[in-house]
Order: sequence, then structure tokens, then C-alpha cells
Amino acid sequence: MSKLTLLCGPPQSGKTAVGIKIAQEIYYHFKGSVIYISADTVTPFMGLVFPSTSEKQLFSLGEALEHTSITKENVLRHTVPLPKADNFGFLGYKAGENRYTYSRPTKDKTAEFFEVCKTLADYVFLDCTSSLDDPLSVYGMAAADKAVQLVTPDIRSAAYYASFEKTYEQIKSKTIGVINITDKDLYLPVGEVKAGFANAKYILPYSMYLRQQYITGELTKKIPDQKFSAVCRGIAGAIL
Repeated sequence: MSKLTLLCGPPQSGKTAVGIKIAQEIYYHFKGSVIYISADTVTPFMGLVFPSTSEKQLFSLGEALEHTSITKENVLRHTVPLPKADNFGFLGYKAGENRYTYSRPTKDKTAEFFEVCKTLADYVFLDCTSSLDDPLSVYGMAAADKAVQLVTPDIRSAAYYASFEKTYEQIKSKTIGVINITDKDLYLPVGEVKAGFANAKYILPYSMYLRQQYITGELTKKIPDQKFSAVCRGIAGAIL
């Protein structure tokens, strides 16, 4: 049976970059089929992950949700495949689009969309917005099987979780906590954060390779960082 896994956390926590790497571990190491969905309309996913891809080869999640009824054919038609891979696809908004480009999907249509996605892949990942107030993220918070919750060891992350404490309570029992080290040059109070973030079972080390992929728009490529990949594989195993 297909599983829905959330990727959630504060802005600039690295959840999209980390989420893609965890999904790749599910696909390459555990041999599961994957659909990766991004709900972000502030920094549209397609522009971030496929900056060099021809416009004709990119499709929008917004267009898929505009259909009167959601079908497998419609979802697949708007899915961008992982390069050189079968059974791994991405759904997200295109560069230039925003929250006003398309009408807001209803609760029923959102549920229908996810039910169709779950018939197409073993693992459906939803990269939530940090505000968690869009229809997809709202549905995900209620229906997820697992939630990968990222925290960075800094004041910004602490302030975010202080504001969203009650919201995250609803997925507490499903949460896989991850501390993501996003900077190698600063002192970061990892120990203090781990002590205060009870669900943090994994610590992702800073990866120069991941940073480079993010900057160059190559996040869909495999990462040659064994230490980082090993932690992502452990998180993927926890999702299983």
C-alpha cells in the first residue's frame, strides 16, 4: 500500500534538497517507485530543480489540479520524470507562477489528487510549504503516514517552531526528526537543539556537494557524499 510522507520545516531548512535525496534513497536503494510533490508557490519547484530544462519539457502541478476530475492520465501528463530513471516523477509549480496563477483547489479535489497519486507510486512525498496553510499541506498534515521534520540549529528555526508548536502536535506520533547542518563555518549548538527537539533521531552533516548541487540546479543528480547519503538512507529506512 502506498505511503504519504511529508517534508516539513522552517524556511531555509533545506527540506527540498534533503527531501529529494531521501526520495532518491527510496528509489535507488530500496527500489520503491516515487512521486515527489512540491506545494511551494513562493519559490516554484520546477524553476529551482530544473532551471536548465526546456519550458516544453516542464509541466505545472497547478494545471493538473485545474482539471474538472483528477485522473491517472492527467497526473502523469503533468509529471516531470527524474532524468534517466523510470517510476520516479516530480510535480510542482513552474517558474513565474504564484499562488494567484490558479484557482485554489477544494478539499475534495485535493483528496482526490492524492488518492490518484497513491495509485501511481509506492511512496508519495509532499514537500510542504513552511506556512502549512495551502490546501496540499493542510491535507498532508491530516493524512500523512510519516513526516520528516527538519530543524536547523539556529534561532530562526527555534522561532519558527515556537510559532507552529500546536500545528505540529497533530503529526507528533508520525514524525521523524532531522537536524540539518547547513553551514560548516559557524558554531552551531547541535547538542542543545537535539536535547530540546525530542524527535530528532538523525543529524545530517554539512555537505559541500549538496550545496553545490543546490547552487547549480543539479539536485536531481546523485550525490557523491557517502556520509550524507548514509544518513539519508537511514531516514528512508525509517519511512519504510
